[in-house]
Amino acid sequence: MSEKFGHPDWVTFLKFYSEQNTGRPTRIGIFEKGQGAVTDYWIESGLPFVGVDLDDSHGAFTLRIMAGSYSHDIKNVMRVSFCLSRDGDEDGLDVFDAKAHVTLLRFESRN
Repeated sequence: MSEKFGHPDWVTFLKFYSEQNTGRPTRIGIFEKGQGAVTDYWIESGLPFVGVDLDDSHGAFTLRIMAGSYSHDIKNVMRVSFCLSRDGDEDGLDVFDAKAHVTLLRFESRN
């Protein structure tokens, strides 16, 4: 799913996405490209999903992922990809920023 950021439907869609996935256990990770290598940081695991919010009040897009009492902001968002799996165990978002970092939100199995 690729649409230019800033389209009014993005806010509506992210609100709907948040409502549909509220309470699902999550994992949040960051992948950074370095000199010849990719480093991954898994910064959260198991907290219930609260929502995703998009802010463009500072001239660039910031996406906030909220899980439990934790929130993670991704600044200068360039692209968002939605991941859907057949059984729902690897559903989530891939958020790409201007520094070529990728933040992954994945939903864990409900079992």
